[in-house]
Amino acid sequence: MSAVAGPALPGATLTRRGGLYRDAFRRLRRNRAATASLALIAALVFVALFADLIAPYDPSRQFLEAPSGAAPADPLALRDTGKYEAPSAEHFFGTDQLARDIFSRTVYGLRISLAAAFFAIAIVTVIGVAVGMLAVAGPRPFDAVLMRATDVAYAFPDLLLIILLSAALGNEVLGFRSIAGVDASVWILFLAISLTAWPTMARLVRGQLLAIRETEYSQAARALGASQTRIATRHWLPNATGPLIVEATFLVPRAIFAEAALSFIGVGVNPPTPSLGVLIREHFDFVQITWTGLAFPAGILALLFLAFQFLGDGLRDALDPRSR
Repeated sequence: MSAVAGPALPGATLTRRGGLYRDAFRRLRRNRAATASLALIAALVFVALFADLIAPYDPSRQFLEAPSGAAPADPLALRDTGKYEAPSAEHFFGTDQLARDIFSRTVYGLRISLAAAFFAIAIVTVIGVAVGMLAVAGPRPFDAVLMRATDVAYAFPDLLLIILLSAALGNEVLGFRSIAGVDASVWILFLAISLTAWPTMARLVRGQLLAIRETEYSQAARALGASQTRIATRHWLPNATGPLIVEATFLVPRAIFAEAALSFIGVGVNPPTPSLGVLIREHFDFVQITWTGLAFPAGILALLFLAFQFLGDGLRDALDPRSR
């Protein structure tokens, strides 16, 4: 006499899902490049979060002295020493053309660049998941309308959209020039990067959900009378998180490079607010005088890119071993 299987318990689904991610974490730990990249990213995020404690000086402070080494009688008198100093115990990365500590500015610049990336990824994920879910789970006309809107947004030049948004919003957000102590132009840049990157995430979400919609467990839930919203939130989306995590990881370096590129050409973060792109732009013209101001921010930018690339590859292999 054959036994009839009863309905699956919710706890069993959670246990299987938890086991999947535990197995993925074990596979990720065996990937040395991904593990080292994760440790490096964690260290850089720690530095960015505690920049106020790690940076020895204010990023705008100038270490100028009178030519004789003594303070001039006239506080407005020209000062010409303290610029372009080589790395030392007092200034780890040396000083720039305005006699500011490059190490302190790099630490604060790392905070801005990482904040731009993570803020953009959060907005991109919310918009992309919402559009992808509505396209698949909503009424049939939603799919055609949302996908055509996604195609238009995908085809629109990113740089042009960011320039248009910056020109339209200016240096204020809802009448404020500063929000949470951060210049409004920085928030505008974060928003502009987010609005140019969501189509990729929306397409990925839609593709994943369309494949999951045809699985047996999805059809069984529909046959049992579950609503479309419940099926989408309880069955479709949780089973699509793996590819979404991988895509978000690969989008982080793109957002960091977008901030750096825009700041380099002068339409991103406005000086004197430091970011990695601002620092590279400021020191590009003075590389023949001193190389430290350009080498250290550019080196950190390259390390971030490589670390997220290796981590993304490791996550892809860990979450879907068939992709190797």
